[in-house]
Amino acid sequence: MTSELHSRLLAFGLIVAGLMVFLHKTVTYDYPIFPDATRTVWNLEILIEFAADNRPVRIETFLPAQSDDRELVDEQFYSGPFGLRLDQEGEGTNRKAIWTYRYPEGPKVLRYRTTLVEEGRDTPLPESMRREGRSVDLTFETSLEQQAFLVWMSDLRRRSADKETLVDLMLQEVFSPTFSDEVAALVQPLPAPLGRLELARTILETQGVPARIANGVILDDARRRAETVSWLEYHLDGKDQRYFPIGKPSVFFPIWYGLEELVVAEGITELSTQLSLQPARLVGGSMLANGAGSKDPLLTLFSFEELPLTTQLVYQVLVTIPIGILILVFLRQFVGIQTLGTFMPVLIGIAFRETALLTGLLLFSLLIGLGLALRFYLERLKLLLVPRLAVVLVFIVLCMAFITTLTVDSGFRIGLSISLFPMVILTMTIERMSIVWEEYDGAEAMKQGLGSLVVACLTYLAMTHPQVEYMMFNFPELLIVVMGLCLLMGRYMGMRLSELRRFRELSRAD
Repeated sequence: MTSELHSRLLAFGLIVAGLMVFLHKTVTYDYPIFPDATRTVWNLEILIEFAADNRPVRIETFLPAQSDDRELVDEQFYSGPFGLRLDQEGEGTNRKAIWTYRYPEGPKVLRYRTTLVEEGRDTPLPESMRREGRSVDLTFETSLEQQAFLVWMSDLRRRSADKETLVDLMLQEVFSPTFSDEVAALVQPLPAPLGRLELARTILETQGVPARIANGVILDDARRRAETVSWLEYHLDGKDQRYFPIGKPSVFFPIWYGLEELVVAEGITELSTQLSLQPARLVGGSMLANGAGSKDPLLTLFSFEELPLTTQLVYQVLVTIPIGILILVFLRQFVGIQTLGTFMPVLIGIAFRETALLTGLLLFSLLIGLGLALRFYLERLKLLLVPRLAVVLVFIVLCMAFITTLTVDSGFRIGLSISLFPMVILTMTIERMSIVWEEYDGAEAMKQGLGSLVVACLTYLAMTHPQVEYMMFNFPELLIVVMGLCLLMGRYMGMRLSELRRFRELSRAD
């Protein structure tokens, strides 16, 4: 068997195998191939890492509570040898997972994961909060606090017409950037904004308005380390109200209520808590990988759903890289675009994910120009390769820091994302471009640099397209198809489009 036949058979075999798995998912289990054909839900994961030193351990973690107005799908607990107990006070109240172990030792990991079937709407408050009660009398630690409360409330009542306007005035003054001396005397020394929220909740209770502090997440984007936010929930004049100190988001989800932290632990050291969010797809009431075919070994093999959520978010980017490589191979094999290095344009395209396309192009061109100028200066010093690269790398870091400092107050995104631009990619690109400049000429170096930017832009647009991201993450078997296509293109020995112009005279002579 010749090598050409062997490679073609292998390529077609890979393509057929990948497409068979793809058809198995779409036909047998009705996997949608378009993101718009599904409903977006959210995967939430709480990852707890800590070190134990042979002491009794107790870890309490707040969990989203199940109720008639919110649905949790496919809850999973990774507890290892730890004992697990779930505790919920009542409907619409706090729910906890309590992990315990007598004498653990060494690094440990606990994990909770669920799917939030929630549209971000204002879900009704529990019935216990919808009954306005009598005013609650406060107790004060000092006479100064009591005097401040009386003066402030007297002023609020004088400037308000009813309970609703009094509450509006109170919230406005409590969350004002510069509040009065009376408010400053009453705010508790709690992490922001809990001190102000607790004061607002207390004032509402004194007016017979049931209220509580809610803590949760904003459902706006996939994040490996999502931050929790706090807000105020209360029931006034027959209406459920919510007050967000940072401005009301369009989509949010409460996890727990009160002033406690998300995770409370005893008997451990080096506690690290990571809360991750990722949008997922809901089809016909079942998750893609958790529906009728969840026990199918083929679906389990070609799925990322069983991985930790933080790992899934990494692979959501990684699986799009082969698409960029496929475009690069096509442009080099059939079009003949010359680039700096083999896969350098794809790496530049990945860097554009952090800086955005236009900002990345501007940043790339500026830093490459400055780096080339330094590189040619260092050539006069006759430095060896590794020290020369080190000097260029430090220079790139200095340039990035300088540009960041200049743009920090301008509001431009470049000032926030420049630090994420891969320094090694820039350094190697500068070195490669300078070598081409020396071996050939400046025109050839600029030609390859421009070709690299064109390929980087095309790969960036492909790798960040929502359809591509959706297909590659939910159908990873398509990676086998991409591999087969690369094998087929690897056997092409014909003319490239860029060569037709070079050899046009020969075709005319014939």
